[in-house]
Amino acid sequence: MLTMKGFTLIEVMVSVGIFTTVMVMSLGALLAMSESNRRVETMKSVINTLNFALDSMSRSVRTGHTYQCNPTTVPFAGNPTPTDCSVTPSTKFAFINSDGRTIAYCLGTLSPLACSSSGASILRSEGGGDLAPITSKEVVIQTLNFYVIGAPSGDNIQPKVTVLLNGYVEVSTRQRSSFNLQTSITQRIYDQ
Repeated sequence: MLTMKGFTLIEVMVSVGIFTTVMVMSLGALLAMSESNRRVETMKSVINTLNFALDSMSRSVRTGHTYQCNPTTVPFAGNPTPTDCSVTPSTKFAFINSDGRTIAYCLGTLSPLACSSSGASILRSEGGGDLAPITSKEVVIQTLNFYVIGAPSGDNIQPKVTVLLNGYVEVSTRQRSSFNLQTSITQRIYDQ
């Protein structure tokens, strides 16, 4: 029998085989954890970008006034006409910001940049200028609805905008993570 200082060749081969099997399984687990971590980091980055876009929109709307649902065109130039849309939501929304510039938001497409009811991104126009996306291309917005109450002055209701949006984040070719977000924004300027 072949021996290596007390071990037979068969014992060495069995030990090497077991060690190799354990290492392959460990390496597979490590690679799976690494891929999972990459997906989670991507998702975190995309969600942070979405939160930033929604917070930016909220701050701008909160300090603005003269809220209008469904402006005829976006980019919107001129002064909005205060209108409510408390029953039927609007996919387009315009107002005057704290600097006196007209701001408009809509659901739209990235190529070409245009408002569309079946868009994939939130678009913003300032002062009648060109549309610009405020959400990253990894985020697909399926629905963007604005509800406005109290926009016309003299109705004794403080203006409030509720924004509802849903969509998904494409984490990988086989994995999507859906989201539904809602925020309510009350105008800071007291409506007399």
